[in-house]
Amino acid sequence: MITANQYAQALYGAIQETSPKDQDKVLDNFAKVLAEHGDLPKFAEIEKEYLKISEHGDGIRNVTVTTAREMPVAESLIKELNLVVGNRLKVKKEVDPGLIGGIVIRADDTLLDASVKKDLRDLGKEISGK
Repeated sequence: MITANQYAQALYGAIQETSPKDQDKVLDNFAKVLAEHGDLPKFAEIEKEYLKISEHGDGIRNVTVTTAREMPVAESLIKELNLVVGNRLKVKKEVDPGLIGGIVIRADDTLLDASVKKDLRDLGKEISGK
């Protein structure tokens, strides 16, 4: 059984190796392969995986910025994050009132937690000696 990620990787590789004028043929053949294997229902998942692979190949990193309240992500913050991660960023904003205040930034497997909730949790551990 071929996974959506495997299909996406194969499609990405084929597209990268093909001239732009022939990419429609690659997509047509890809659709035929999906149909032959009964995997057309996986198309949405394959597309999602393809976009991840494509963004990674283009040097784009997905970053999630979570705050306790709705707030615009300042352009200066994005510039600073670009310096830290060394890539272009695609920023997704989330709101989590449970953070109380502060900010949490997640870029792939890197986490920067500067939330009040974390500070209170750390203080509680320090007080309890754990």
